[in-house]
Amino acid sequence: MTDNLFIKTVNGHKQNKTPMWIMRQAGRYLAEYRAIRATQKDFISFCLNPEQASAVTLQPITRYGFDAAIIFSDILMVPWALEQNVRFQPNIGPLLDSLDKPSMFSNDLIDSVSEKLAPVAKAIRLTKAQLSPQTALIGFAGAPWTIITYMAEGGSSRDFAKARGWAWQYQKEMDGLLDSLIESTINFLSLQARAGADALMLFDSWASAVPAAQRNWLVIEPTRKIVTGLREKGHFQPIIGFPKGIGEGLIAYVEHSSVNAVGLDHGIDPVWVDKNLPKNFPVQGNLDPLSLLQAGPNMFKDIDHILDAFASRPHIFNLGHGITPPTPIENVQLMLDHVRQRHH
Repeated sequence: MTDNLFIKTVNGHKQNKTPMWIMRQAGRYLAEYRAIRATQKDFISFCLNPEQASAVTLQPITRYGFDAAIIFSDILMVPWALEQNVRFQPNIGPLLDSLDKPSMFSNDLIDSVSEKLAPVAKAIRLTKAQLSPQTALIGFAGAPWTIITYMAEGGSSRDFAKARGWAWQYQKEMDGLLDSLIESTINFLSLQARAGADALMLFDSWASAVPAAQRNWLVIEPTRKIVTGLREKGHFQPIIGFPKGIGEGLIAYVEHSSVNAVGLDHGIDPVWVDKNLPKNFPVQGNLDPLSLLQAGPNMFKDIDHILDAFASRPHIFNLGHGITPPTPIENVQLMLDHVRQRHH
């Protein structure tokens, strides 16, 4: 792995080329993805079909030569394995059977997580066998707070009132639920690490919903416990945290969560980030995915702004959130070419 641009960067060593990959790079904007998706009966069984999950993981690498592949899976695989009736409805998104309160969750399924999610490990092994050593493979999971929002609301939400209400009303039960999800997530990421993932990523997609006073409790501490748990199991792959929308809370997150690198959403100013994070701390991001719809002069200007802001620290170029389905494939190539032409 030592000649891997992405791994060197995420481990804190600035390279003269900026490695890049993009979130949701194996997805609906690619015709070759849609062709395989059409053959799968539902999204969860697609994620749990090792051959097909591996095939779509490799598609953006074949097409664009990104420096990292991310295993095709979903942040809701853990609640699915914990029997929260996760399913995906076209044009609506994920649905779960919502819980009235955190104490309704039963702990007795945690030990079966690794067994139920074993197909993800198989997909990782199949993918690793086909990737060149120059391309890293990322395994991932959803972070506990983000999983809790889905379990409370029964799907996505605009203001997460129920999950946030739980945090004020049921503190002790919330602690219990957090512990269950921390343990389940460690098991799932450990499974991926053992299967050969070169790096791991923790998506806290709804960190923005957490009040500042509760960030340490709901976002930072669970992340730290997951990282510690993985290290105790002997996994030393770099771990990227993505606390989307955490704002100035990023400083405390980087200081206390034990992650090796941090993903940045497009709402955060790269100049501020560079000024406020420790000198060589690796960052990933953070172009607005919607800039790719036009790929006009403003997109190139923003790419340059991001690259300039991080010129003196380890930086992985990425989007600030997942690429959107209507993105023209040629615009992804334009973005890639622009980043690759700019070597610091």
